[in-house]
Amino acid sequence: MLSITKIFTFETAHRISSYLGACQHIHGHSYKLHVTITGEEVGEDDMLLDFKILKQIVKDVIVDPIDHAIMLKRNEVNERDFGKMEEKIFWMASEPTAERMLEWMANQLQQKLPNQIHLKRLRLFETENSFAEWEK
Repeated sequence: MLSITKIFTFETAHRISSYLGACQHIHGHSYKLHVTITGEEVGEDDMLLDFKILKQIVKDVIVDPIDHAIMLKRNEVNERDFGKMEEKIFWMASEPTAERMLEWMANQLQQKLPNQIHLKRLRLFETENSFAEWEK
């Protein structure tokens, strides 16, 4: 089985509204996302998937919607306090923890990858030395 990995960076703010501590306040991170895909064979071009194609898929379904956005759980308090802001807000059904962000990302990517390509792993660095990982 072959695999390739492409790394993406983006800036996103969030708050964990159910958390009692500093993370309940809006704060931002410079995220680094490692996307690893796998497949059983390469195509006629001797590539599993062109890095350029993977880059466009990830940009369209993950990076563009959340880069320079505020990620918030859709709940009564957040909608009241932030719903009328003239900002780019990305609403989630759950708290925007690194773990829940990865679940959302995996779901989005699995729907857009070509049939012969499978999502193998996502690794999301929230800081230089703290990351969450999704693995199939």
